[in-house]
Amino acid sequence: MKATSRIFAAGIALLFPLMAAAQPAENWPGKPVKLIVGYPPGGASDTIGRLIGQELSRMNNQPFVIENRPGVGGMLAMSLVAKAPADGYTLGLGVSGSLTTGPHLQSVKLYDPLTDFQPVGMLAKTPMVLLASPSSGYDTVDAVVRDAKKRPGAVMFASGAQAFELALQLFKSKADVDITTVSYQGGAPASIDVMSGRAQLMVDTIGAQQGNIKSGKLKPLAVLDSTRSQIMPEIPTMAEAGVKGYEAVGWAALLAPRGMPAPIVEKLNGQLQQILKSPEISKKLEALGFEPWPGTPSFMQKTVAAEYATWGEVVRASGMTAR
Repeated sequence: MKATSRIFAAGIALLFPLMAAAQPAENWPGKPVKLIVGYPPGGASDTIGRLIGQELSRMNNQPFVIENRPGVGGMLAMSLVAKAPADGYTLGLGVSGSLTTGPHLQSVKLYDPLTDFQPVGMLAKTPMVLLASPSSGYDTVDAVVRDAKKRPGAVMFASGAQAFELALQLFKSKADVDITTVSYQGGAPASIDVMSGRAQLMVDTIGAQQGNIKSGKLKPLAVLDSTRSQIMPEIPTMAEAGVKGYEAVGWAALLAPRGMPAPIVEKLNGQLQQILKSPEISKKLEALGFEPWPGTPSFMQKTVAAEYATWGEVVRASGMTAR
């Protein structure tokens, strides 16, 4: 009897860690959840965070509270998420810039995008597009490539953000052309100079330039995604335009500190999948220039790893650093 009791007690002792691990997920969330966004209120990332947070609040009967912590191109917020307890009560809205490009541009490493986070799921992607001035005479990507090869350094690219400049650097590498970059404080002043013809090219998101594209003030040459955009499906992809192996996409995703219990990750990802299938949510995202892009934690991990490697090579080859 004593041996049996010891075996029984040992079995119960082994169960305690499993019970403790399951308990938080079973009762989660039992209090408000903080969702950290690395950009100021009112922008696209903040709006997506609030849209998703509102739906998660409704589904879980607990508030998902947005905390805006702008700074260092969204990376300050990600550093706070990386250091938070992995108990399911701190989440982060990660974007491609803060996870796959920005870290390569910084001299001080705030976190490791590949090891410091638990991926929860992709949310949405925003197609970037190569745009030309109507006065440039460029109707196709091939026309740009031919002119840039004929006149090295003469074609001017208006860069409203480093993410767009990186997209150009990748284009230059893939198409083997020399194009000169002129930096601007944002997409709006960059687009003004392209529309006026002072610069021939720019890259921006479709959402940011929808109005100028539809009015004919900017001419879309190619979407930088591997597939055509749901928002403007008439624009060819860069591969269709002749530049093979090219892809540059902006996206938003939900993540957590590394070590968050798997049952919470699974529950959250299932809820995200459900939210992103809603026609109402799709319409709201498309109004911001985003397309729903649901994905598993594994898919998100692979996406971050692949893009982190790609943009690391681009940054090293270009010599770019944070401005």
